[in-house]
Amino acid sequence: MLLLFMGDVLSFDLGVWAADVRPSRAEALDTYRRLCGGEPAAVGAAPAVSAFHAALMAEFPEPTDSADETGESSSPWSAALDVGDGHVLMAMGWGRAAQVAPRAIDLAGRHGLICFDPQAGDVHVPPALRSPDALELQSCVGLSVSDPDLETIVGAVRRLSADNWFVILEDSAGRYVQVGTGARAGAEEGGDAVEFRDGSPAGHYRCLLHDREQVVSVFMDFARARKLPTGIAWEKLTL
Repeated sequence: MLLLFMGDVLSFDLGVWAADVRPSRAEALDTYRRLCGGEPAAVGAAPAVSAFHAALMAEFPEPTDSADETGESSSPWSAALDVGDGHVLMAMGWGRAAQVAPRAIDLAGRHGLICFDPQAGDVHVPPALRSPDALELQSCVGLSVSDPDLETIVGAVRRLSADNWFVILEDSAGRYVQVGTGARAGAEEGGDAVEFRDGSPAGHYRCLLHDREQVVSVFMDFARARKLPTGIAWEKLTL
């Protein structure tokens, strides 16, 4: 999993709780804000939360008075975790996020829990709440998202930049659409290079687009139909 974090913030935060129904991004954000505001009744109690917390602490204990040879704590947490019967809120040091955040999301999924990333607004749902044909979304900057909704996919494409320069959307059969922006993707300044692969080298296509919303449409079409979007001058690649 490629994971790059950028910015000047002091911590990277995640929230974990139980849910019987997959929340939308807006619903998850509302729940997270209520929990951060000291409203534990925003979620119901769930034994899986305690089991998740125990597993998380077994790998990443909270700080103690001891420190390593550099004089720094070996714990990744920048503050004490907020733990309730139905939730866990965590803030990790920015420099440890690439190590800890993917593992926290994985553990949450293993325990059947929602994990919310407030930095990107992404909802990480456990396998039981994912669709049977779930896609995987990966951006240059940030965490991969399993079974992203259309809003998450669109947001990832619109956040493309010189630093956050590629996005990939892939299914379990090896079909994918990906976009890279700028020179690193072989596109001229202000352009996006888009590739579509239909599961094999024989079905690999590429095009150059200069309208970001057209790129958004390509990703949405792929998410809905898993097919080569029409109305675009695709060039078949020989690899």
